[in-house]
Amino acid sequence: MEETGAEFQPSVNRNPKTVTLQPGSWIFICPCGFPYQVMRLRRTNTKVGTYCFSCGEETGKYYKVMEERLEFAYNPNGVLNCSCFPMLRRHNPIKNCVGAVKQVFLKGVWKGNAKVICVDRIRMEGITPAISHLTAGIGPDELRKKLREQCRKLPGIDWSTQTLDFMVLEYIRDSREPSLF
Repeated sequence: MEETGAEFQPSVNRNPKTVTLQPGSWIFICPCGFPYQVMRLRRTNTKVGTYCFSCGEETGKYYKVMEERLEFAYNPNGVLNCSCFPMLRRHNPIKNCVGAVKQVFLKGVWKGNAKVICVDRIRMEGITPAISHLTAGIGPDELRKKLREQCRKLPGIDWSTQTLDFMVLEYIRDSREPSLF
């Protein structure tokens, strides 16, 4: 039989898996670990797919993202006074995702709402002098010691495998805010 040069397309799923989501902020989490951004829905949407563009599977789930309140007892290096500031937290793909909004408080006083614009996953040994000085104003070894001390009461943390989220947050300009210029 002679080849005619016809190309065959891989099988395409004609009935993709969809879910119904209520208005609010949602994040798609796939088991492959690909980082997705927060999606905001204004009205009920019945046609939201569960397809992962990284691995090509339909095994992920949507999770509701709530606004988180961040309480700071002190302002290391004065970074909370800038338009953007860094933060280091234990890895949580639902809370620490690009587009999530955080309410920032310093000693009980509201500083503003901040949006996560960048998230990098690192391990404890990946804490560099730049990261440690920007986030806490101390050296890398001191920061590692401080993190272990703060999380000592939490069960099941293995610091050799525990990942951390290094985030950069940017204050959301509110139209009600007075401006100087």
